Amino acid sequence: MEFCDSYSPHFVQQGMNSVHHARCYLSGLMGTQRRKNIETIENDVADSDYQGMEQFISSSPWSHEALMNQLAREANVMIGDSNDAALIIDESSFLKKGKASVGVQRQWSGRAGKVENCQVAVFACLAKGERMCLTDFRLFLPENWAEDESRCRKAKIPPEHQTHQPKWKQALDMVKAAQQRGMRFGWVGADSLYGATTDFINGVEDLGEKFMAEVHVTNHIWTEEPLLEAPSSSTGKGRPSKRNKISKDNRAQYVSVEKWAEVHFEKESREIVYRHGTKGKLKARLWVSEVWTWEPAWCGGPRRRLLVARQDADGDMKYSLTNLPSGSSWERYGYVQGQRFWVEHAFHEAKSQLGMAQYQVRVWRGWHHHMSLSCLAMLFLLKEQIRTEATIPLLSCRDLTELLDYYLPRRSATEEEILRQMQKRHQKRQIDINRRKRLRNIISKNLTK
Repeated sequence: MEFCDSYSPHFVQQGMNSVHHARCYLSGLMGTQRRKNIETIENDVADSDYQGMEQFISSSPWSHEALMNQLAREANVMIGDSNDAALIIDESSFLKKGKASVGVQRQWSGRAGKVENCQVAVFACLAKGERMCLTDFRLFLPENWAEDESRCRKAKIPPEHQTHQPKWKQALDMVKAAQQRGMRFGWVGADSLYGATTDFINGVEDLGEKFMAEVHVTNHIWTEEPLLEAPSSSTGKGRPSKRNKISKDNRAQYVSVEKWAEVHFEKESREIVYRHGTKGKLKARLWVSEVWTWEPAWCGGPRRRLLVARQDADGDMKYSLTNLPSGSSWERYGYVQGQRFWVEHAFHEAKSQLGMAQYQVRVWRGWHHHMSLSCLAMLFLLKEQIRTEATIPLLSCRDLTELLDYYLPRRSATEEEILRQMQKRHQKRQIDINRRKRLRNIISKNLTK
């Protein structure tokens, strides 16, 4: 395929040509099998080889960073827009058993809605309207992993990555990477995990970008610009403070976004259409107010923000802070706030249609290889949706995977093929049984000594 040919150079490294395995793996990800790990892909895709694909994913030296650079630039050509596209930051979790998979531990899983044994990664998604593509990602490495050299070594984490980095810093790094790639977007979108972190939203602003970030109901704002006074030049003991402090003459109120909205929302909000869904126009009540943010720990001064409060039809309230300029229509603010929906949709498509969460690799390189190929599969489907938009405007990812399952070479479901696959499964199971039996014998001998 022409699409695969344009990415083939990434899979020719150090005298090894893995283009065939890349094609087979991508073909399996874009198939209709219920599970899409290496074993089921080998059973599904004609001319594929389990051992070759396993080596290609887990230990082949090709660079996922180089592939993602090309992918992001191509996605930018397709849907990048300095006004109506967004770079949306969000995290996603991958449920796992055991303790060996890189970065796994008991931590909050948004997918499960509770603390679970899982891996967590931060993603960047370029979205414009209904078109979106995951363009960057960072695996979150918990502190107890970064501090355990033996565990990192077993997971084959490169030394330069054996450090714990907060998720908001990973997110900010992806915004910087998007700028370096020349990607075009009108704002950075994020949920309350990042919006409640002032280091992140101030960092985005300091990079020269606009943002629309959700915040918790308990997040505090100043109702007007707070009056500050410079630090005193006292000659007393200790170093003089370099931070400003609230002036005694300050009259600005410091309240939670929820309390401030309660005062004004009912009288001042109005109904707007913020997005068009499959069932028609999506409406909500919206209220927008100029506010300010400032904390005593900041070295700088107050920052002007807009508070965007939205009440959906079910009564649920959402609060966001943005540095978009004043004067835009409230419908525009509602549209920008509502675009964060598409990153959740991207995760749904990637996990349900493209096997993003169905990998069985434990090491650092294998995880990053699988994720980059899942993103590449999403890019291909985006390209086909755009190409056929005029004639098949409702073409979905599921439609495309079903078509590709028909057109791409698959193993025929003959009696001989079914028996071959069954025999391979039995051989693997027997090897595992024998291994466990040997392990029990060794333990038993050690106990009797």
